[in-house]
Amino acid sequence: MVTLKDIALASGVSAATVSYVLNDCGNVKISAPTREKVLAAAKRLGYEPNELARSVRRGYSNVIALVSTTGPGSDYFYNIFNSICRTATHLDFAVKVQSLENDASCVLKMLMEQRVAGVIFHAADFGTCRELARELLKREIPIAAVNCRADIPECPSFASDDFGGAAAAVHCLHESGCRRIACMTHRGDCDYIRLRNEGFCHAMRELFPDQEPFFIDDTDFTDRPTRNRIWKLLKNPDTRPDGIFCIADGHAFHFYQLAYELGIRVPEEVSIIGYGDLSGAADAMVPLTTVRQAFAEMGRMAAESVIAAARGGGVITSPRIVELPASVLMRRSVRKRK
Repeated sequence: MVTLKDIALASGVSAATVSYVLNDCGNVKISAPTREKVLAAAKRLGYEPNELARSVRRGYSNVIALVSTTGPGSDYFYNIFNSICRTATHLDFAVKVQSLENDASCVLKMLMEQRVAGVIFHAADFGTCRELARELLKREIPIAAVNCRADIPECPSFASDDFGGAAAAVHCLHESGCRRIACMTHRGDCDYIRLRNEGFCHAMRELFPDQEPFFIDDTDFTDRPTRNRIWKLLKNPDTRPDGIFCIADGHAFHFYQLAYELGIRVPEEVSIIGYGDLSGAADAMVPLTTVRQAFAEMGRMAAESVIAAARGGGVITSPRIVELPASVLMRRSVRKRK
């Protein structure tokens, strides 16, 4: 193992000078020739820095944590995680994943022991992260939220324009000729549910001011009474919507199953749009038109902001909520207007 003394002997300077150069100490003046001589010797000897020792000196490691409440099995997590990892690697950082299924105090203890440089939260509802987020801020660890909206000013959020994405889906159905449009949704207090429902209502009132926005509750899809109620609605051509916006692709897949059982043709009789572009959407029997979210951009921006704050030694001062555009990705589940 190559030591600082080895590099000092090879370059003809003191071990302290080598330390100043390799740790890039800006408060110590080192001449350019000396710096180049030390770096050349370190490279020639195959010196590998001790990151653990560095983290002790500067107070944090080159690791950021992704704390998630959704679990690594979800498509949303996978797409965002990949982007965060690519960004962190480019900036010479690593990413550690931590589940918030554990007690928040235990998670905090682990994050502090590992001297993480910053934390990115990924959750459907930021409320589940709030306690841990406040504790991290007390310790001056920069944080950010991705694919959700935080209610803490020092925690910038990078999320999809859920309102605009839902409205765009309704306009797409309208342009295809649909005139009885419903929203398949589910109950919950999460921001994304509320915003997508509101976006649907806003577009419907714009396009059909005399119609009351119509919702199909898919919360208890496996519940027999709920399933029977939706079955009856769809079985009758006089009450059946001719276009359905689903606030998540999973609901669209549920509708596909019902349509198959009832003999309803998609998109000839009912056009459908999902939200999220999950795996399987493009490969369904009828490829699903869906609202595409900018997961890669969310992950990149969250990682960049946290790492920049860690290197600057302060909290993040970027805008509180950054909403990234969500656009309709056309496939075959929406009929073409004749």
